[in-house]
Amino acid sequence: MSSIAPEKDSRDERKLDFAPTAGPPGRSVFQNWLVQDSPYITMLLLALAGVIFRLPVAYWVVLAPLFGVICVVVGWRRFETREARLELLYTQALSWLALILAIYALYSYGVQGVLNTIAIPLVMLTMLALGTFMAGVQVRVWRISAVGAVLFLAVPGIGWLKQSAPLLAIATLAIIAIGGLTWWVDYRRHGGI
Repeated sequence: MSSIAPEKDSRDERKLDFAPTAGPPGRSVFQNWLVQDSPYITMLLLALAGVIFRLPVAYWVVLAPLFGVICVVVGWRRFETREARLELLYTQALSWLALILAIYALYSYGVQGVLNTIAIPLVMLTMLALGTFMAGVQVRVWRISAVGAVLFLAVPGIGWLKQSAPLLAIATLAIIAIGGLTWWVDYRRHGGI
């Protein structure tokens, strides 16, 4: 009897990106994580900045294809054949183009009269969250889907924060005051003044 070991399919190993990759020597775990996850962190920060600063429609129109490019770049290695990569490009281009058209529809004059200036950025974030989640599913990268989920969960959080701005301002000032008082006491205790 001969024993034949089953061949491992190397494509299966590349489809899951759960294990962190080792970085160059001398880098901390935090630095490796930051470099590895920088596309996803960038996506989160750009989307949240658009809502917080109530940026104009042009920002959202530029942001959608940028998210599409990030999705294609990150997902490219998961598709090995030329046909699969072309399909990736087509599906991402069509998905993000549809999102841009939806953004234009929401910024049209008829809709602007119905939605107030606070609601429109939240609607943009909701649409971007859905598009990002679906793009993550299409490119088979769970981290992109996670970005979409975080953006979706941020919508009610941001809505709540916008309604309670005075409370947040008071809490921020209290934290700064406590931090300053703690620093001053520690400074005096260790021979400062």
